[in-house]
Amino acid sequence: MSEAGQKRVLVIGGTRGVGLQIARLLHQRRYRVRVLARDPAKASTQLGSAFEVVAGDLTKADTLRPAVQGVGHIIFTAGAPSGRYASEALVKATDYDGVIDTLAAAQSAGFQGRFVYLNTIGIKTPSYAALLINLLKRNTLLWRRRVEDRIRGSGLDYTIIRVGFLLDRRGGMHAVSVSQGALPLVLSHRIARADAAEAFVEAMEHPRVSRATFEIVWGSGPRQQTWNQLLERLKPDCHEAASQQ
Repeated sequence: MSEAGQKRVLVIGGTRGVGLQIARLLHQRRYRVRVLARDPAKASTQLGSAFEVVAGDLTKADTLRPAVQGVGHIIFTAGAPSGRYASEALVKATDYDGVIDTLAAAQSAGFQGRFVYLNTIGIKTPSYAALLINLLKRNTLLWRRRVEDRIRGSGLDYTIIRVGFLLDRRGGMHAVSVSQGALPLVLSHRIARADAAEAFVEAMEHPRVSRATFEIVWGSGPRQQTWNQLLERLKPDCHEAASQQ
């Protein structure tokens, strides 16, 4: 069995959206994939027998401990449902407390891998789109900004990837811009879910993105650089930079 095939990756949020694409891409690359699901029977039908599905709920901390046992890496893409109103209590329970409880479960399990977290661009840069999202999903960007600091202070190896507006398009067709600034959340800053999924799988074990935060959106023109080339120039978070990200 290949080295990748020996490693189990837990995907939290792996039943929909970019998380589902990440889970499938990991499987294609011969990783053993475990997916957390509130409805394991439904998720198993959706994913197929090649995936390990475990029951768990981000709002119930005690269900997370079994899920993190024995995994090499954790990819976290879950959040309060998009496209409809969510109360701040639900947003906090999912987008903040759910991450904190996952980190705590990983720490108690002696987790030694990398925690890769999906966030959105614009969490600190005001924009009209950010205002609307905070109204629809009550203060989600506030809680997502706060949780980044908790991830950085967890003591775990981590990578935080902030993505632009996610689209259901083919991957590999556009250049990808990788930066470590603070892009605003605007419609021109977008990226295909397939491209974002590739970024997560590539970043999971790339040495240059250990304890690093970066942002990905489509760039200009066709794809020319490999993910290794894109990630090689990134720098890890430092204390001063992290406080401003």
